[in-house]
Amino acid sequence: MEQLRIYFSKHAIVARAGAAIIYGILVGIAMNFFWKEGNIYSSGFNGLSQLVGYFFPVSFLPWIILIVNIPMTALAWIMINHRLAFFELFAIACSSFFIAWIVQPAKPLATDPLMCALFGGVLNGFATGFALRNGVATGGLDVFEILGKRIWNIKVFPINVSFNLLVMLGSGFQHGWRYALYSIIGIVVSAWITSIVYAQQQQVQAMIVTNDKDKMAQAIQDHLRRGVTLLDDAKGAYLHDSKQVIFVVITLEERYTLSQVIKKTDPKAFASFWKVDHTIGNFYEKEV
Repeated sequence: MEQLRIYFSKHAIVARAGAAIIYGILVGIAMNFFWKEGNIYSSGFNGLSQLVGYFFPVSFLPWIILIVNIPMTALAWIMINHRLAFFELFAIACSSFFIAWIVQPAKPLATDPLMCALFGGVLNGFATGFALRNGVATGGLDVFEILGKRIWNIKVFPINVSFNLLVMLGSGFQHGWRYALYSIIGIVVSAWITSIVYAQQQQVQAMIVTNDKDKMAQAIQDHLRRGVTLLDDAKGAYLHDSKQVIFVVITLEERYTLSQVIKKTDPKAFASFWKVDHTIGNFYEKEV
């Protein structure tokens, strides 16, 4: 597994292309095996495409998904970077292809709307989180998320909620409010799974109490691209011995690496971790 991870880190294009294909396959399964069967709508621009697709033959849905996302891809091309826009379009094209190519089973896996919402949400959440973790945006609201965070410095959560609320209202009018409520459950599950898989967006602050702050700080900087803050003149209340304290903010996926660095550098060091709601300043983030 470690060798595979090293290979993907050295071959970013292969990793992104593979992630886009896996994303497309999982979304295709979610759409054809669960969402269509249970009249469940996805979140974001896929949900918008389902709203529009209601007025067209079922076979038109993959094309609608592609067309609806083109304006956002163009926005990403102009305002973010060409690489992100290219792989975003590739991921959308993969999802459109697999939605068209994967055939609904003759005997449905599930017909209960709740089961369809849950399993479709899990597949979509994992697909989205996996794509983002490998540097692939999946279109639509992902672009707003990146622009809001990096350029406009605004909170996009209200925008996402409002957009998805409109999609759910539309699904209620088209299929009935019962299905709209089930779709909301699917969206919540999808967002939860995405946050678990895409741990990079979650920030964690670590406080490290050590006897050798310089050695610890150097070890952290050797293994992680993170700045550290050093505090002197701390004292242990039990032994009354001198201590130094280090503060560092990392992403959730870096927590294991930092833990290993701490144990290797100073086995007697004490460390605590807690989640950070927001940071301001030069916090390095991997580009999507």
